[in-house]
Amino acid sequence: MSANALAGTLLLGTHAAAVWFCTGLVWTVQLLVYPGFSAMERTGWVALHARHTRLMGRLIGLPWLVQGVTCAVLLVWRPPGVPLLLGVAAGVCGAATVAVTLGISVPCHERLARGFDAAVHARLTRTNWWRTAAWTLGGVVALVMLVLA
Repeated sequence: MSANALAGTLLLGTHAAAVWFCTGLVWTVQLLVYPGFSAMERTGWVALHARHTRLMGRLIGLPWLVQGVTCAVLLVWRPPGVPLLLGVAAGVCGAATVAVTLGISVPCHERLARGFDAAVHARLTRTNWWRTAAWTLGGVVALVMLVLA
């Protein structure tokens, strides 16, 4: 295996691992954590939500950063066999997760940090499907790139 092919395999493997970690986490949040929020006692909600936010940040921070860096690399250099279109698709999926997080999820969590609000919780859960879809599609793109390389 050439050095170029090895570098490409490492890049794509790292990218796929980061994206699929995030994908698994977002599906867990979508199907388990967010629905569970509505069933929790309201006493102690602020502390519980603060703990969730703090731990989620620790869990997702590094893999999401790795996804971002590897997406950026894939936009300027791709292993042989991987078309630019797939690099762009990976970047669009990654950018969608950032846009939804910063534009919708963070404001919802900021509001929920002050106390449970059923309407805000419903919006957070509903719009999190967009992140779930973006990460899942990004994971599929990552696997296709691996196969093509």
